[in-house]
Amino acid sequence: MYKCFGKHFIIPVTTAIFMVYMICSAVAQEGNTSTLTLEGSIDAAMENNLSIKTAEEKVETARHKVKEALGAMFPSLSANASYTYFGKLPTMAFDLDPSALGIPPEMLEMMGQGAAQEGSEPNEIPMGEEDTYSTGLTLQQPLFMWGKLINNYKQTKYSLEAAEYELEATKDQVILDVITSFYGVLLTEHMVDTAEMAVKQVEAHLKTAQDLVDAGMATNFDLLRAKVQLANTKSGLIKARNGLNLSKDGLKNMLGINLNEPIEVEGQLVYVPLKLDLPQHLAKAMENRPEIKQLEMQANAGEKFVSLAKATNRPNLVAVGNYNWESNADTPGDIFDGDEWKNSWNITLSLNFPIFDGFSARAKVKQAESGLRQIQLGMEQLKDGIGLEVRAAYFGVMEAEELLKAQEETVQQAEESLRIANLQYKNGIITSVELMDTELAFTQAQTNRFNALHDYAIAVAKLEKATASELD
Repeated sequence: MYKCFGKHFIIPVTTAIFMVYMICSAVAQEGNTSTLTLEGSIDAAMENNLSIKTAEEKVETARHKVKEALGAMFPSLSANASYTYFGKLPTMAFDLDPSALGIPPEMLEMMGQGAAQEGSEPNEIPMGEEDTYSTGLTLQQPLFMWGKLINNYKQTKYSLEAAEYELEATKDQVILDVITSFYGVLLTEHMVDTAEMAVKQVEAHLKTAQDLVDAGMATNFDLLRAKVQLANTKSGLIKARNGLNLSKDGLKNMLGINLNEPIEVEGQLVYVPLKLDLPQHLAKAMENRPEIKQLEMQANAGEKFVSLAKATNRPNLVAVGNYNWESNADTPGDIFDGDEWKNSWNITLSLNFPIFDGFSARAKVKQAESGLRQIQLGMEQLKDGIGLEVRAAYFGVMEAEELLKAQEETVQQAEESLRIANLQYKNGIITSVELMDTELAFTQAQTNRFNALHDYAIAVAKLEKATASELD
């Protein structure tokens, strides 16, 4: 009996502990929910978005290329060291009597040579020692490169500016994407609220239908229709909630937030009237868009690349200075003896004048010129595309504004119609089918209004991105 009591006691306690743990986990998770505003979302994207980070790395790469090009114009200094072992030393042979040259006999013996005898082999003197140690410094300075170095430096500078404008364009696109995603979350939240309100309305309709059936004022057909409508409305609520979860995940992914982290958004879809002027918007776009400035910098870099290609077969003048120390010590220990080292230095002016390169320089020039023309053609194409983008965004704002104004009045009318229909249904004046049609019209009107608010906000954001300026 004791064991049985313990078994029945442990199970409820374990279940209670598990439930307390789950409740605490849910509370803790709710406490860690991040609340995002539109401004905070944009700031988070500027810091964490991978597209922006990639563009920033491109700027960093371009910046170091500028430093590399600048460094090519300064002198370069290098150190060198070598050790050479001669398995067989070169020798110098001669037939003269070394003694006639004043070479002492003992030195001849040291060199392994004797006095030249008539009819004997020529005398040979070894050149150098078997072990040779050498070290030195080499200084090199370009003097005249026919504009190669300065043009390369300017090209990298223009490429750096182009990368910076690309970063700016990337940020503009990310801001638009964040706004679109943020407002998408707000829209789906409104859709969930509308669906929940529709469910409550149908539930009230179902209760009224049940009361009328009980009172003998309606048939079971009306009750059945109300139950079917409630099931359909709940299905719409489930889809709306799933859409809200997906839209939040999309926003978290864009902001670099863990998908498992719960978030809430704080903001409203509001209508703010704007002053629109299509010619002015087009002019601002052509003046402010970073993509245009990026291609302008790329065109400038392309011109310098053409100059570089033209200088390929031009003469170059370089100054080279060498300072060397050399030792022929007999033993490795002697190389640290300062008396064993001999120094020398020289300065060389090197002029290189290409004469014939198989027409490769000409081909490089043609390639560079073709690349420059491609950039120029791309500029015209880009401007046409930007003009089309501005016009589309402009007309999108106009359309959304007109639809929004129309929907504001429609919602008011649908709300009043629903209020009257509920009263008429309770009094048995209209059928349940007519009431459900009125409820559907009210729900559709609210949905259309939220969609119009969303479309207007997105259209404004697109126009601001297209013109690279804020709208008044």
